[in-house]
Amino acid sequence: MRKTRWLRGALATFFLCVCLALSGCRAPSKGGATVLLDGEPLQQAADPAQDAGGLRVYVTLDGVPLIDLPFGEAHTVAVRQPDGEENVVRLTGDAVYMESANCENQDCVEMGEVTRENLELRVMGGFIICLPHKLSVEVRGE
Repeated sequence: MRKTRWLRGALATFFLCVCLALSGCRAPSKGGATVLLDGEPLQQAADPAQDAGGLRVYVTLDGVPLIDLPFGEAHTVAVRQPDGEENVVRLTGDAVYMESANCENQDCVEMGEVTRENLELRVMGGFIICLPHKLSVEVRGE
């Protein structure tokens, strides 16, 4: 089962890289993104020692880790890029989903929730990906 999770994650990462290459996405913006955790600027990443049944939520921008949170906590994470791109990720304690994005296609919003129950059943596994903004959310075990 662990091998299957690893393979699914590797395939999802490969898929993301291929899609980014084929989509002609522009180079990442300079100056870095602003990350808001529950409406406040992120000072430092959450304590990785906190456990939520082994599941964690990782948010990355263009492959660069932004934040790592326990799955079982309720939070709102807003990622604002210098060029105006914005995504809002909602953690409810039972699920993770892309609440909003100001991209045109809204595919990331339509990917729905990642829960403990559907983590193994979703086509993209624990991933929610916004290709236009190069933002990914992943729910995975430690």
